Amino acid sequence: MRKWFYGKAAAGILTLLITATACSSGKDAPAAAATDKPSGGKLVVTSFGGAIEETQRAYIKQFEEEYNAEVEVVTLYSADALAKIRAEKNNQTIDVVLFSGGQEQIAAKEDLIMKLDPEQMENLDQLYPEARSAEGYGPTFGYEALGMIYNRDAIPTPPASWNDLWKEEYKGQVGLVDISNTYGNQFLVALAKMNGGGEDNIKPGLDAIKTLLPNAAAIVKSSPEVGNLFAQDEAVIAPFDSGYAYTFGKQGIPINFAIPKEGAVGIYITAQVVKGSPNPELARKYIDFLLRPEIQKLTAEGGGYSPTNSQTELSDELKGILPNGEDTFNGLIHLDLALVNNNKADWMEKWSKLISQ
Repeated sequence: MRKWFYGKAAAGILTLLITATACSSGKDAPAAAATDKPSGGKLVVTSFGGAIEETQRAYIKQFEEEYNAEVEVVTLYSADALAKIRAEKNNQTIDVVLFSGGQEQIAAKEDLIMKLDPEQMENLDQLYPEARSAEGYGPTFGYEALGMIYNRDAIPTPPASWNDLWKEEYKGQVGLVDISNTYGNQFLVALAKMNGGGEDNIKPGLDAIKTLLPNAAAIVKSSPEVGNLFAQDEAVIAPFDSGYAYTFGKQGIPINFAIPKEGAVGIYITAQVVKGSPNPELARKYIDFLLRPEIQKLTAEGGGYSPTNSQTELSDELKGILPNGEDTFNGLIHLDLALVNNNKADWMEKWSKLISQ
């Protein structure tokens, strides 16, 4: 029996939770004009941990000063944040929630998030059109792409196709991620699509994984463990995330990111005003703040999120690492996340059987 090694950390993408109450009155009061400054108050927002949290803590200080607001930060998974606003539906403590796994689709259906008035948003029209919600909910303010990360010292020519992972020269050196992790799950769907299946037929993806296992260095559950595989020279290539490629690189690991010719999978970070928010006006201001080009540049530099504001100027170094530009954004593969979430439990059972063989 083949033995795979799993990480101790739970898989998933983390979110920040900031708790507070608002001092505004009148639920039905009209929204303030976009240029008006709120009178202050406390705001609950969510975001992601790690490097992105450090970055956001820094620019949250600017937001606090500019809007006379107070912000407190707590870290949660996106799924946990969704569960939180569900549980608090009649007494919300969260104002803004960020999602990275398509949970906004579920939240919208359950009437847990609010639509935004474009007239109240100064920066919304600067976003790529595809980054704006067609239904009027919060926009995609940043994104990542699932492609291939690789050790540029060991692989001087960038990999061009998902099929490169099966090369004999990479036997025992391919890092794989468990499908309990968002990135592992999305890679499985990408393989299914490449082999004639998809979100409603995962078998071609599982069959492809079975043939890839001989090339695997290890299967890990947590995202930091992927970096460890590269840092310890156990892996030289892996299907993984562009944002982590950037943050691993900042840690001194010689990692680059490549988009396979079959296409990279889009990972979209959205910001939503929670319905029943204690401070909806300030919440809208916070989302608009996240859309500013200078804030999106900081988010890219600190956390590896590619910007969606067309006015954001990235350095040549960042452009060489992170996916960027409207054409790249529009060319990412969109997964049917409703189907993915509905089928995940069944996939996990089949996955566990596969890797235990």
